[in-house]
Amino acid sequence: MSDPIFLRPHHALCIRFFEGKGYNKAFIRHMTDVIDMLQRDDPAVTLVDGCDILCAECPHNTGGVCDHDEKVRGIDERALEMMALPIGTALPWHECYTRAYDSIIKVGRLKEVCRDCQWLSICEK
Repeated sequence: MSDPIFLRPHHALCIRFFEGKGYNKAFIRHMTDVIDMLQRDDPAVTLVDGCDILCAECPHNTGGVCDHDEKVRGIDERALEMMALPIGTALPWHECYTRAYDSIIKVGRLKEVCRDCQWLSICEK
């Protein structure tokens, strides 16, 4: 049995728009590997309100706590609200990915959810 995959809600959006940019090479390599695994294996993911699998190589992750936690929690809360899911929800990756698209991107609410994100301009292209 594999380890559970924990994912911050807003990362379902980040993954859709990721294009190999990031904080450093280790982060980019890790993000690419995680995205490949999610797409290949379609594992169950559990939505969490703290650092997740993608945060493992983030320079803002200090001992399992995000240095930008207040800002990131706001993005997560808005994403959860629009996806109509609570923290702790476990669902197949493809379902999480589709739900984020249908309830946020497709209806034009990405800027509302991600208004505090430094990477928003990449996603708005």
